[in-house]
Amino acid sequence: MTIGRNAPCPCGSGRKYKKCCIDKASVTTAVDLDYHRYSKVFETLVDRLYKVARQAFGDAGFEAAMDEFWGWPEEKDDLRPDGENMGRMASLFSPWFLFCWHYDPDKSDVALECPERTTVAELYVRKRGDALEGIEGKIIAAFGRKPHSYYEVLGLKAGRCVDLVDVLTGETITVQERAGSKHLSPSDILFGRAVMVDGVGMFAALGATIIPPRVKIDLIALRKKMRRGRDILTDKDLYEWGLELRKFYLDVDQRLHQPPQLANTDGDPMEYHELRYEIDSAEDAFDRLASLCVSDTKSALRESAVIDPRGQIETVEFSWDRKGFKGQPGLKNTLLGRIRIAGRQMTIAVNSARRAGEIRRLVVHRLGKRARFMLDAIQDIASIAAAHSAPDAPPAGGPSPEELMNHPEVQAQLRSLIARHWESWPDEKLPALGGRTPRKAVRTADGREAVVALLADFERAPTGDGNIAALNRDGIRQIAA
Repeated sequence: MTIGRNAPCPCGSGRKYKKCCIDKASVTTAVDLDYHRYSKVFETLVDRLYKVARQAFGDAGFEAAMDEFWGWPEEKDDLRPDGENMGRMASLFSPWFLFCWHYDPDKSDVALECPERTTVAELYVRKRGDALEGIEGKIIAAFGRKPHSYYEVLGLKAGRCVDLVDVLTGETITVQERAGSKHLSPSDILFGRAVMVDGVGMFAALGATIIPPRVKIDLIALRKKMRRGRDILTDKDLYEWGLELRKFYLDVDQRLHQPPQLANTDGDPMEYHELRYEIDSAEDAFDRLASLCVSDTKSALRESAVIDPRGQIETVEFSWDRKGFKGQPGLKNTLLGRIRIAGRQMTIAVNSARRAGEIRRLVVHRLGKRARFMLDAIQDIASIAAAHSAPDAPPAGGPSPEELMNHPEVQAQLRSLIARHWESWPDEKLPALGGRTPRKAVRTADGREAVVALLADFERAPTGDGNIAALNRDGIRQIAA
């Protein structure tokens, strides 16, 4: 396609080609040019549609639409609009309001003096009539009353286009999306609506939050519920389930934007407790508490202790642990806390309120009046992080994690541990799969999709260490193969 330098720019700007898009390398094909032109028309169309909306529906109609979009939330509901999440929802709400929403007095909780059962875009078509421009008409026809859905990224060309599959209907589409394609990865999930406008793939609406692959497992369950035993879903089904689909997205968006809730291996919120006791005898306390350590024998612990001239324990430190590690069969034990005995003082450090309560009960049971509780010093994660990040914070002793990782012995142990994990993973019962093992789940089409989504999520999970990430990728690819 050859365009003269002095010809009108095909993007529709009204300027000459040489002063508009001639130097834009991203606009190189007929489809690119059409997308560029249609996008500009769409921006102008949105402004015109909002003028129609204000005249026809006013503030009351806008508020009624907003209330419906959010699922008529009560004041106590978690999913209710506020300044932050409303900003993230603008790219979803605006197209939905202009092209999908209509006032239905039979379903509305409020009575409005406005057109009934007619969208803003449909009103605009009536007003413009024969004066409606060709591209505007094509966009309205493609966007009108199209329900939102969930799309998985199959592949992409950064800065050019994205190949998508509708998770709910199975339909595929390629969208000419420049800015967004630079920030996406295969297996990402998007919420919105992708349509074809005269052979050009466009997003009619697009949520700002990129959904991680693991959420697809919940989408598969929702899809099964929507099908009601049928093989496929249609746009009519998506339209009828529109509120549930929006609420699903609102819930996911809220969870993804909440501050991370750190938890220990038992799922308890992380909270550091240091329990301090006064004891009658270090020897007696050690003798009664040593069996709380399952990773070392009592004799081995005694060998590491400081012994006084009388042959009695003076100072000793050992773990409170248990056999096994949840979700990691390759690990033999779970560390629950650290016990330090020094003279007539004993401190026990744990990382949750529940474990603090459990060890206090164990101390009472085993030592009784021989140990007197003095203090529970509690610190949350934020205060600990602030203390360690302070400019005058003392340097930690011992080798750094980076130095430890350079030791061949540590690397060998790590490789062995991760290999054992992925060898056993296919036969572990996983809550994400409804208590099924991956090996059993892949026997059905839905189950296989869920397992692939889990593996995609694991592969991109941050580890903070390139070696660990590479080992995990190797294990995941072996399973996928």
